Amino acid sequence: MKNYEKLVWKLIDREISDTEFKELQTELQSSPELRKYYQECLETESTLSSRHHSLFLDFKDKVSSSDKKTILFLSYVGWAVAAVVLFFTVFSTQLQSPVRLVSAQEPDWRGISVSEGGIMPNEMLHLQRGAIELDFPSDTKVVIEAPAYFQIHDNNSLILGKGMLTATHNGKPGTFSVKTPVGNFYDLGTQFGVFVDHSLREASVITEVFEGNIKYESHDQKDSRFFNEGENAIIRGNNGSDSVKILANHPYARLTARPSLLSKPSKTENLKTSSEIAFNDESSSDKAKQDIDAIDLMLQDNLEAQINYSMVKGIASALDQKVEILKSAKKQYTPHDGITFEEAAMNQIEALGFSISDSYVEFSKIRYWEACKTAEIIWDESKDDNGQVTHLTPRAERLAQPQEGNRLLKNLETIRDWVSSLQLIHQEKGMGWASQFGCPEDGKAIFDKRNKNLLAISYAIDSIKSNHD
Repeated sequence: MKNYEKLVWKLIDREISDTEFKELQTELQSSPELRKYYQECLETESTLSSRHHSLFLDFKDKVSSSDKKTILFLSYVGWAVAAVVLFFTVFSTQLQSPVRLVSAQEPDWRGISVSEGGIMPNEMLHLQRGAIELDFPSDTKVVIEAPAYFQIHDNNSLILGKGMLTATHNGKPGTFSVKTPVGNFYDLGTQFGVFVDHSLREASVITEVFEGNIKYESHDQKDSRFFNEGENAIIRGNNGSDSVKILANHPYARLTARPSLLSKPSKTENLKTSSEIAFNDESSSDKAKQDIDAIDLMLQDNLEAQINYSMVKGIASALDQKVEILKSAKKQYTPHDGITFEEAAMNQIEALGFSISDSYVEFSKIRYWEACKTAEIIWDESKDDNGQVTHLTPRAERLAQPQEGNRLLKNLETIRDWVSSLQLIHQEKGMGWASQFGCPEDGKAIFDKRNKNLLAISYAIDSIKSNHD
């Protein structure tokens, strides 16, 4: 086994020869122990590769044409993604299929390459850039967009280890399928999209049905469900576990249909699925610009961070609504009998304060760039031969000085100021002030509880400001 363990690391380090690769394939097919070791090595390499990763280090000032993809995910170990396909490969046949490559758009093949009009081999293929269109005997057309690792499994199915595809099936329902690391998708006479990539811990697959319906089935057949037109899902799983997690109809689980290389994507209005928007008129482009968040754009490569950020934005919005109500009330408040706004709104302020310290949410884990605006969208124009603007392409540019953004951090500071004012008033008016019956002991207990709340809010603020990961 020791020799094959060396071959595993040679594969990960991209130093393996063709002969050694074939030898390793044979051994992987017969040895569950080696397959498990292979997976553990990939996870170790993935962890080491991502240790010093920063969200702001990998962003380009310009978005090149090869970078304009529908949805991107961060892949910490690009070559190691081939492991997913390799697991399929060692169990598949090597018979030549009649699947044909009918069209290609600036393809950049690594390893085996296929020319337009050529028959697709039944081997693992790596399309680094560009896109291709395949014609299956099952009356199915498939467009695959790079970067992609894939393999033609047979006349009626393919394996997608990484990348995106649009499948348009006009044949008999159920006669075409797409195999992924988290399960299989069966086309029931429809058009659908599949996107596959890998985070640090698991494979992530997005699917959306553009027309008709499909059936999803996990590898262990324990999870099975149908998706109809307009429905989508994020499905996540780990190669070391049979269970999968299905998040249906999530706002970030949107793909763009591309039924043919000759046609343009059919959902250019969906800004979550395309980094480029059509410039039809000033009002529509202005609305489109307003809908794009710079941080969302910068997180295109990281599904887990995208989902976390969307939840943080929801929390920020809910908190902002309550704070704005109190701010509005404060503007309209007229002090009388020496009672300040903080005194009059004591119950509301304390409720806001305890919603932070006693929350379901651990505010101290929120990252700085999630709680304020650290980047902005810059729009690059694409013009036609007549100089007319045809498309606008967004790119994220980091701000020299952060702004309020979703006001999460700003609102936490505002709440802290209000709670601090209550403490000062309490000290000035004596411990019995906050007690319903003027009891100093009760008031002291309220004072101490509020002080703990104040410390918790301050800790959350300080943690957010120092959390730049």
